[in-house]
Amino acid sequence: MHVSGLLRQVRQWLPLLVLCTTYARTSEAQAVATPGAGGKYAVVDMQAVILNVDEGKVARADLEKQIKAKEKDLMKKKEELDKMNQEWEKQAPLLNEQARMGKQKEFQEKFMSLRNEEMTFQNEIKGKEQAATQKIAIAVSKLVNDMAKQRGVDMVFETNSAGLLYLKDPVDMTKDVIAAFEAQSKKGNTAKK
Repeated sequence: MHVSGLLRQVRQWLPLLVLCTTYARTSEAQAVATPGAGGKYAVVDMQAVILNVDEGKVARADLEKQIKAKEKDLMKKKEELDKMNQEWEKQAPLLNEQARMGKQKEFQEKFMSLRNEEMTFQNEIKGKEQAATQKIAIAVSKLVNDMAKQRGVDMVFETNSAGLLYLKDPVDMTKDVIAAFEAQSKKGNTAKK
């Protein structure tokens, strides 16, 4: 009898228990969906910051100068290869098999050397570009963190990141970040002098 009385009580309280559990889960979901009353969100276009701050402009100009100089050197080597190939085509009918194979091998070695030099240079430039970008990104990250705290912003998203597709009415901090970065850079440069 005691067990059947307990079952009756559980049956009476079960709908109320289900209702309370459902309400608690709904409240948790709403709390996760809205982080704080009137959450304030901001965005920063990191690419625009890097392209518009003086440090980024100087780094880009330096890389472009290196690229142009290397392109000039590579074009000269390519022209030499083209000349070598034309001479080989003219001489090929007059050369014996061993001489033709030797010239062809020499051309292939120079061609592969040029390709390897191009690839090595491209990797070198990518590395330099990443290093310059990363240096700026670290400084920008600190600035954004400080600015977000000062302005009471709950979250700051990078506009070019793959995950952000939509954000309702974000505050765009990009121009402010550029101005703050430049101001900080000028303070740093005058301190170095």
